[in-house]
Amino acid sequence: MGTKRARSRGLPLELPHRASPGGLSRRAFFKGALGVAGLVPAVSVASRRDDVSGAGDRGVITSGSGERNQGVVIVGAGVAGLAAAGELRANGFADVVVLEARDRIGGRVWTDTIGDRFPIDLGASWIQGIDGNPISAIARENNISTHRTDWGNGVFHYHGVGEPARSARRAMRDFWRLAEENPERSFQSVREEMLTTMSFSEADGHYLQYMLTTEVENEYAADLGHLSYRSVDGGSGFRGGDVVFPGGYRQIVDVLASGVAVRRGQAVTEIDHSGSAIVVTTGGGATFEADRVIVTVPLGVLKEDFIAFRPSLPVRKRNAIAKLEMGVLNKAYLLFDDVFWDREVERLQYVSADGGQWAETISLYPYMGQPILAMLNSGTFGTRLEQLSDREVVARAVAALSNMYGDVPPPREARVTRWRSDPWTHGSYSYVPAGSSFAEHAALGDPVGDKLFFAGEATSEDYPATVHGAYLSGVRAARQIAVSTP
Repeated sequence: MGTKRARSRGLPLELPHRASPGGLSRRAFFKGALGVAGLVPAVSVASRRDDVSGAGDRGVITSGSGERNQGVVIVGAGVAGLAAAGELRANGFADVVVLEARDRIGGRVWTDTIGDRFPIDLGASWIQGIDGNPISAIARENNISTHRTDWGNGVFHYHGVGEPARSARRAMRDFWRLAEENPERSFQSVREEMLTTMSFSEADGHYLQYMLTTEVENEYAADLGHLSYRSVDGGSGFRGGDVVFPGGYRQIVDVLASGVAVRRGQAVTEIDHSGSAIVVTTGGGATFEADRVIVTVPLGVLKEDFIAFRPSLPVRKRNAIAKLEMGVLNKAYLLFDDVFWDREVERLQYVSADGGQWAETISLYPYMGQPILAMLNSGTFGTRLEQLSDREVVARAVAALSNMYGDVPPPREARVTRWRSDPWTHGSYSYVPAGSSFAEHAALGDPVGDKLFFAGEATSEDYPATVHGAYLSGVRAARQIAVSTP
């Protein structure tokens, strides 16, 4: 679940959203700033399609709460599936089962531990915009501790390149202006035009690449060549800045999973909705009958055709699956014996001639008081790292840190993610590639008749690639069933 106008982006979810003046997430601030400049309308902080009144309140019932005699199977025990199950239960549905392929729940919210059981989030890490965000409400109501992120609290390191001129710091605004004037062109072609037609020193060019890596590629989990202005011009966000969970995002999952029947190790391979009852079949040969089914698997699983739908999904939905893409944002967590970097700094910003590799590192010390770094890489380079062993990835990470700080000791322990290789996600979170539009998210979320319903961050037109987008989509699908059920 990443750093756009409002998304965690994550999910792998999610990227860190840069906080900014006025309490906006980085993505929301970006759209607002361009609105002031006359480039795009100012960001909306109210949801549209996914607006679900009271969605942050567990147990709020918006339709009749009498017991329903309908059986519902939910495919996937990520945030969307768990949110849907809780909402169905609140609306009187007693016969609800969640089928999960993994041996754990949470999907792309995955809190692991390192060292002396220090929690680290291998997937989604941030709440992007806390004001009015349903995930914030869940955290508040359950006394789950959060820590505000200050994305301006960083330090630059230049390796093998000179510091940019002051004029280069306006490069991103120039980039966005040129991209807005050519909304269908890839960001890569816009960058190349800037470098050839504008006055850029070599140092300025490396600084621009750093900015594009951290603010675009790490945000959308995709290369510049796969994105365009049109493909990122959509979505909404919440105000209030961004926060992390020092105790791990899993705490939210645990709240959502309370009282929910989840059967793990049940990878769904077929959904037959041709008859009066829907038959769901798993890879182990088990079958489940239901009146309604909510599919919450990631877009990457749908793109792989792992689940056979009988009859096939409508053309519009198949087209949406084909037109949307899954991005990659991988993390390398390194635990050291002590802090050798600036103790109060949250972002280590690395500008080099390596094309944006290892450009962004997050220090967990200000949040947890532990010497842990999370090093981020996305797109093609992030995917390429998955082919290396953990030892090789860590060696490259330490080499980048050594370029910043001189001799760096080896980490005491490390964790490396491989979201593209994960068979139950095939990526970190969704994005709209150049040539497509945010309307495909809506098409992916539309029900098929009154039997098949869809949820997950990729089905949210307003909040894709976020945990709150996944949550709201699950509530939406549950309420669609409740409204259509006598």
